[in-house]
Amino acid sequence: MRPDLYPPIQRRAAPEAGETISDSPFELADEAVSTESAGEGTAAEATTEAALPAEAGPQPGEGEGEAQAETGEVSDAPSQRYIVPFDRNPLAAPGERIIFRAEFTDPQPSNYEIHFSTTGGHFTSASGPTARTIAGLRSGNVDFFVPSPWNGSSTVQVVMQLRRASGGAVVQTETWNFGLKSYYPTAITQREGGGERSLPAVYTYTIGPARPSGTAPFYQHQTILERFSNWTLANIVPSDIDATYRTTHGLTSTAAISAHFLGNYAGNNGTFTVDGSDRIADRHGGHPNLSNLVSQLATPKDIEVALPQVYEAQPGTTLGSYTVTRVLKADGTTWKVKKS
Repeated sequence: MRPDLYPPIQRRAAPEAGETISDSPFELADEAVSTESAGEGTAAEATTEAALPAEAGPQPGEGEGEAQAETGEVSDAPSQRYIVPFDRNPLAAPGERIIFRAEFTDPQPSNYEIHFSTTGGHFTSASGPTARTIAGLRSGNVDFFVPSPWNGSSTVQVVMQLRRASGGAVVQTETWNFGLKSYYPTAITQREGGGERSLPAVYTYTIGPARPSGTAPFYQHQTILERFSNWTLANIVPSDIDATYRTTHGLTSTAAISAHFLGNYAGNNGTFTVDGSDRIADRHGGHPNLSNLVSQLATPKDIEVALPQVYEAQPGTTLGSYTVTRVLKADGTTWKVKKS
């Protein structure tokens, strides 16, 4: 992806226990990014604002995200920041959950609403509504469910309209036409190592294996859903905490320590689409505010915040499992990330 073709990626602010975060989709900053910009090392970072939450969603792959507005009926329309899935012709499985999200900017967000409608599927649940309207310019995650059973012959389509709240004038329209996955990938390979890197960092993945017939790309347009489990403090035990503070707050277990200093956060998952190189890219940035924990350590040490992550292409079947670990170094200010 050429970074100049894409607007800055933003995320919905969702602070947990004093987090300093920003993301795409929007919670902590874990998000899909363009595989092309990811290969450049710093380009993906340049497209994201300084403070992002820790886990987010997809970023455009090659050839995705460019000038995709179908209609622009209002000349002073809000600026588009983030719309996913990036691929407007995704391939999905019967019953699959697809995460949509749209974000725009304007000095008067209350003047607008984001409207999603579908032919063939449902929002929120497998038997939910066929339309959703969200006030303002940030939709948050909008769950869409592909029908099941579905053999690919009937239309499954989602339309997003950015509209004026008063009068309903359409400002921008985006349309996704779904096709059926006829097979699934069974391998995902992280191209970067598992050691510490500067935060934020982009990790790229090759989707496989190669098919016995045909030529690459083998999985282009296929959707991949990410899931997260709750984060924890991976290397902090009761004896690491100042004795007086530990006793006052009843921090007698690692679970109690994580709940006290972190709170609950299980990522902000999103839907990726495989690009023309059979790859996806995931950006991890942002971090919780651990200043209280740092001040209550008996002895300074690195602090590791572990967030388990799973990718799946076939609903209910794990394609790959990883742990995203944000590391606050012993100096109390330097953040790193590692993933394996």
